[in-house]
Amino acid sequence: MNLNQLKYFYAVCTYGSLSDASEFLHISQPSLSSAIKALENEFGIVLFQRNHKGMKLTQAGNVLLEKCTGILSDSENLENIMKDMGSKRTKLRLGIPPMIGSIILPKIYRDFRELYPEISFEIFEDVRKGLLDKLSENYLDMVFALNTSNLDERFASTKVSELEIVCCVSKDSPVSKCSSVAPHTIENFPLVLFDDSSFQTAEIKKWFAAQNISPDIILQTKQLSTMLSFISKNIAIGFIIKEFAKTNRDLITIPLKNPIFADAMLIWNKDSYSFDSMKKFTNYIKTNNPFDEI
Repeated sequence: MNLNQLKYFYAVCTYGSLSDASEFLHISQPSLSSAIKALENEFGIVLFQRNHKGMKLTQAGNVLLEKCTGILSDSENLENIMKDMGSKRTKLRLGIPPMIGSIILPKIYRDFRELYPEISFEIFEDVRKGLLDKLSENYLDMVFALNTSNLDERFASTKVSELEIVCCVSKDSPVSKCSSVAPHTIENFPLVLFDDSSFQTAEIKKWFAAQNISPDIILQTKQLSTMLSFISKNIAIGFIIKEFAKTNRDLITIPLKNPIFADAMLIWNKDSYSFDSMKKFTNYIKTNNPFDEI
C-alpha cells in the first residue's frame, strides 16, 4: 500500500464513481480501477460494492476511509511544512465567517496581496464551529472568529477588535424610535436569526432566555442576504454586528439594553507548524486592523 493508492481510494469515496474521481485526479479510469483493485488484492478484501448506482463502501472500505483521512491530512501537512522550509509554499488557508468576511475580506485581500504578492489565499467561509473543526484537523491555517469566552486549549489567538451585536430594524419599524431594546421590548415582534450554528444566534437566545422570554422566531437562515431582505422590508427584526450595519443605509441599528460584545479574533493551532505566510499575515493584522476603517 502506498500514498498514491490511498489518494485514489479517497477520491473515489469523495466523488462516488470511478469516472468522476479519474477526472479529478487527471488519470484514466482503467488506471484508477487497476490501482483500487491492486489495493484490494494486497489485503484480500473488497473495498467497494459496485452496482448501477455507483460505488458503495464495504465494512473494510469504511475502516480504510476512517484511517486514511488522517494519514492523508498529515501527509499534506508534512508536504506543506517541507515546502515552507524550502520557500516553496506561498499560500494561506484562511477561514472566515460570512458576516465578518463581508466586512473586512475585500480590504484584507487587496492590502495584504499588495504587500505580499507571492502569497495566495485559499478562503473558506463557514460558521464558527465549522471553521474551528477544520482548523483543528489542519485543513485551515488560521481562522477569524467571534469569541466571548476562553478558547479551547488547542488554539492560540490574537484579539483583533471588539465588536458589538445590535438590534437591526427597517426605517418603517416602530422599534426604530427606541433608544435601546430589551427582550420584553420586542417579544411580540417577528424575528429573523441565523441558524443555530451561528455565534450571534446563540448569544441572542441566551439574552432572551435570561428574561424567560420565548422570542417569535419566524425564520432562521445561513444567508446574510436573506436576513437583510426580511429586515429591510419590515417583515422581521434581526441582530447583526454593528460595524456591518454602518455599511447599509437601509437599516436602523439600536443598542441592546444589556449590550453583547464579542472579540473578533485571529486563531490558529497552538502546536502546529507556523508557516511563513501565517507569520506575515499575523504581523499584517496587528499593524493594519481591518476593522478600524469601517
